[in-house]
Amino acid sequence: MNSCLCDELTSTTVRIKNNQKMNIKSGAIEVFPRRRVGARSNIPLAIISLSHGTNHLLQLILPTLLPSLITEFQISHSTAGMLVASFALPYAILQIPFGYLSDRKRRKRTMVFGLFLYSFATFLCGLSQNTLQLALTQFLAGMGGASYHPVGIPLVSFVVSRKRLGQAQGFHQAGGAIGSFIAPILSAYIGTAFNWRYSFILLSLFGLVNALVVCLGIAEPSPTYREEDEDAKTIPFDSKLTRLIVLLFCFGLVEVITFRGLLSFLTTYATEKHAIGLESAAQLLALLQIAGIFGSPLFGRLSDAIGRKITLAILMVCQSAIMYSLTYASLEVLAILLGAMGLAAFGTLAVSDGWLTGMNLGAIVGTIIGSVTTASFLAGAVVTPIVGFLADQFGFDFSFRVLAITGLLGLPILKIIKDT
Repeated sequence: MNSCLCDELTSTTVRIKNNQKMNIKSGAIEVFPRRRVGARSNIPLAIISLSHGTNHLLQLILPTLLPSLITEFQISHSTAGMLVASFALPYAILQIPFGYLSDRKRRKRTMVFGLFLYSFATFLCGLSQNTLQLALTQFLAGMGGASYHPVGIPLVSFVVSRKRLGQAQGFHQAGGAIGSFIAPILSAYIGTAFNWRYSFILLSLFGLVNALVVCLGIAEPSPTYREEDEDAKTIPFDSKLTRLIVLLFCFGLVEVITFRGLLSFLTTYATEKHAIGLESAAQLLALLQIAGIFGSPLFGRLSDAIGRKITLAILMVCQSAIMYSLTYASLEVLAILLGAMGLAAFGTLAVSDGWLTGMNLGAIVGTIIGSVTTASFLAGAVVTPIVGFLADQFGFDFSFRVLAITGLLGLPILKIIKDT
């Protein structure tokens, strides 16, 4: 009897990898991945959050400099919106393929490749001599940037335990908010002091350095799952799962649509309506982002306590109310409302990430994240030209009010989605 048990243990040991352990309990042999959580997870979490910040840093250079580009190239708001969409469209659509790829290939390698392509294309943006060249290089940058979210967000769930997931995703979103805060200030300062082209060229170096940090500082995660997710290794792709993905996609379209529309045109809106300079307008954009540094972990932690869906509903209502109110605000009140919008928008993103990665869908988490982030950024790609067109016809205040009402469409979708 003992001999048979030894043979069984030896056979099982040969089949498992070095990064796994056996749990022998009640005569059964269970194989789990060996995971380190707690203090040791802080370094990879910090590096992943840094990469999120870099992604946002490069993403916001163009929206910040739109007033300068409108003046230099003599383009309309509609054309400016299409220029932003040239980045946002591939950035949105390719999230799903990268999510699918991240579930089957090496996540670290995918992240490094995406950062390099993103940074190199941003460098080329600085060499553009007309709007067509800028649109093409922005399209290439969007392709590289699309690799981040369906890789980075699931990576967070690999380095922390489930009970810390909401807070960890909050810190991850705070990293993105820091990059978003730095981007408008540096872009505007460099563009004003030298030329808008130097903003693209110099800030692209951040991405190249970040790619090196990821390459040296993060180990490739095991393709296995956390102990608490062991029952989710195989996910049947049936009608129930298809319905869930469709509903999550629809939710992603509207969860932060007000934020996406405001983000692209805030500097243009502020310079035209409130007659302030580019640097002052960039400070308002930075204020919108810096609030996310606090809002992401705050609301991520709150969602751990009261639930993800109720927190999401509250934050989405807040976004719409703030968006509608800022069209009536003076410059002083506008600054306060932008801070509140940053809290709500980044809080929504953090809670949404915690909600999705907390579902028992470990085997296809990258695909799920890719679907939702595709929808979220696709909304930005589609809505930006529309906002520009409405602004040309009726003014920015009208277009922003339309966005505020549209954002409420996510509430009934959220209600019918069942947690898995």
